[in-house]
Amino acid sequence: MVHFSMVTHIGIRSFLICLSLIWAYNLVEANQIVYPWRACPVIAVTGQTIDILYDNTTGMQIDSVILEGPYNRVVLSVNKVQTGWFEYDTFTKAAVSNCIQVTIPEGTPEELYNLIVKSGGETNISKRSVKVLKAYRNPHRFIHISDPHVSRQWVSASENGYAKELELLDRFIEVANIIQPEYIIVTGDIIHDYTRFGADSLGWKGVVRSGYENPPLAEEKYKNYFEGANGFRGVYGFNAPVFSIPGNHDFYGPKSDDYPAKAAQWNRLMGKRAYGFSYLDTRIIASDDYLGDPIIDIPDHSPMSGLQGKLLDSFLNRAGHGKIRVMAQHRHNRVDTAFINRNRINILLNGHSHSPHQSFVGTTPTLNIRPGAVCRSGEIANWQKTLGFFRIFTIDNDNFRYSPPLRFCKNPTAAYDELIMNLKLDFKQNNTGVSMSNEALITNDFDVDMPNCNVRFVMVKGIYKVSEGTIYQTIETPKFSVVDVRVGVDARSSKQVKITRR
Repeated sequence: MVHFSMVTHIGIRSFLICLSLIWAYNLVEANQIVYPWRACPVIAVTGQTIDILYDNTTGMQIDSVILEGPYNRVVLSVNKVQTGWFEYDTFTKAAVSNCIQVTIPEGTPEELYNLIVKSGGETNISKRSVKVLKAYRNPHRFIHISDPHVSRQWVSASENGYAKELELLDRFIEVANIIQPEYIIVTGDIIHDYTRFGADSLGWKGVVRSGYENPPLAEEKYKNYFEGANGFRGVYGFNAPVFSIPGNHDFYGPKSDDYPAKAAQWNRLMGKRAYGFSYLDTRIIASDDYLGDPIIDIPDHSPMSGLQGKLLDSFLNRAGHGKIRVMAQHRHNRVDTAFINRNRINILLNGHSHSPHQSFVGTTPTLNIRPGAVCRSGEIANWQKTLGFFRIFTIDNDNFRYSPPLRFCKNPTAAYDELIMNLKLDFKQNNTGVSMSNEALITNDFDVDMPNCNVRFVMVKGIYKVSEGTIYQTIETPKFSVVDVRVGVDARSSKQVKITRR
């Protein structure tokens, strides 16, 4: 809260600037849809019921709930609207007043959808937050990345610049969308608690700024992470749902020891801070080992013995043991072995340190693993050991395997237009719905096979066949036939897929 007694200390002009910034801080980017939302989307099969946490303090009637994809739109039936106190963060006591229950209709195409809730003349949108499947896949794959630090280094002026890290992130998105994992997990340091202007060629020096009064503010940093800027894509560019957890740099403005303010900022701009979800018989829990306080939320002596650990214990007890349990946290060097042993965690994903690593901890034993940094600026001097890395995990019933750290491009220190991708998809003809035939060439320069690569053909309306792979769905629009194909590509090889009208 701003007290008018501050005027005598900082002057009228400074006070008005401060007031306008805090006004923006309090209002910009807040969203009435809290789940599914930025940090925690949802994966659902057709016929499944999902709950939407909706902040409806004025009690407006829920008019409609809609899923909006790039090529189709689905109006959902509202089963019921519950009113009450629905708490989603046990530390900050953040809560909403409505829980809206909806069911995904049979026949809904597989897609990553925007969720739209209309109430009382208002429209609220949760972008790219609902992934609909016809059925869960077994085996299934996910991608693990960490420490993008989007907004650590700023290009151009604070008012109309962009995060340097987006240049690499945008090109990584090309690779990930060919792989087409079922979901992506980002283990923290997704933004940065200071901003570096005018950095040198290695991403250091320059002018360092932080705090409410120094744009870009938290809202702009998170907007860069999700929506991108200057023509570069943020994580909304992935065709898979992205689950994000906090790291030590994931706040902007509050003091580093103001834990309630940091956690509340995450709630306001991201939604859930600690959560769990299931994919078939796989249980995934996401923890925050930095924003909460070190006493009751994530105690220093045993991080998962506090409020957050109880929340995650509760999820695992409700969901059942499943076959594989995955935990995501940021810090690689603060493992609560009592928690992972008790819950028999199979995989512990982390980051923080920017070099790839793997080891085993606990009695299960638990794979303790990190991928390296996918796109962080300031890693130029160490790029051969740290930069451009990700991992792919494949879960098959009660077994799992994982890739070595994979570098998505051969030269991550090069300029954007000069980056050489290790996985490419090229179309022979324009892929915008003007052709009745086309060819796609996937080139895999990785040393690992890439099964079930995704090719989306946008064609003139008709019925189509392909020379390689499998057509797993066709979305018919008034103008186009959108044909989704999955095809395997061996290591160090290429695969050509031709599509023709029947």
